[in-house]
Amino acid sequence: MKRVASLVLGLSTLAGGEVLAQDLPARNLPAGDAMPRAEMALAGLGNPVMLERSARFDVEGPMGVLRVLVSAPDVPPPPSGYGVIYAIDAGWTFGTLRDALRLQGGESPPGATVVVALGWPAPDLIDMTRRGPDLVGANAAATLALLTDTIVPRVEAALPVDPAHRMILGHSFGGAFALRAGLTRPDLFSHVAAGSPSIWTGPEWFLNAPLPAIRPKVLITLGALEFPEAAAAVGTDPARLERLRTRDMAGRAEAMAARLGTRTAILGGASHGSSVPAFLGLAAGVLWR
Repeated sequence: MKRVASLVLGLSTLAGGEVLAQDLPARNLPAGDAMPRAEMALAGLGNPVMLERSARFDVEGPMGVLRVLVSAPDVPPPPSGYGVIYAIDAGWTFGTLRDALRLQGGESPPGATVVVALGWPAPDLIDMTRRGPDLVGANAAATLALLTDTIVPRVEAALPVDPAHRMILGHSFGGAFALRAGLTRPDLFSHVAAGSPSIWTGPEWFLNAPLPAIRPKVLITLGALEFPEAAAAVGTDPARLERLRTRDMAGRAEAMAARLGTRTAILGGASHGSSVPAFLGLAAGVLWR
């Protein structure tokens, strides 16, 4: 308990108040309570942060509940409506996309854009048990149907959206889901952003299935360290290196881009995971180019 008190006192000092530190002992939990120490300290610092012009709702589907987060621009919609990005993996995409769009607001491209992010009803909005089946496995078709038939109509009944600027976005498993969604429903999605898409989960479909005559605009990105040679040069863990080679992450993504008549954007110095912020920033701009 002494270590907990030290942590609390340190954070309280940063917050600028000894009164806060004096009040916290009454908040101490009974011995054996599993609440993380950092969570105890945050509870003493104040109320949770609430994002303005945002909302969340749950939708029930055949594979279980999905949690949906929505962020609306702080400006009125243009005559044609807002742009919109439907992003997979809310826990990893929602906040960064929301910030990237606001930071780009005074620059080119100027379009005001709604963010709609799909996650799971977990504390961090990510469910690693469901994520694979829901995005690239047995439930993927049901997830897409839930998005197109329930989530999109609900959001766009509340917020005016320009169909010419409607993007589906995802990274890794989410990137594969986004590509499949965009190529399956080109009538709905005008743009696709796929970061490090996991083509290896269905290479026959991605690299051989007939393409629709009219296709969405597609952005595909890769981290430079997803190429095995580059990854080996910086001392990547051998097991990770073997996965890159076996799954041919980079080669298949480049082959997919070539099929679609686009180029793969290579994000310098980035690995599979660390490429996500740069990918999201790039995608936020591509919607309006």
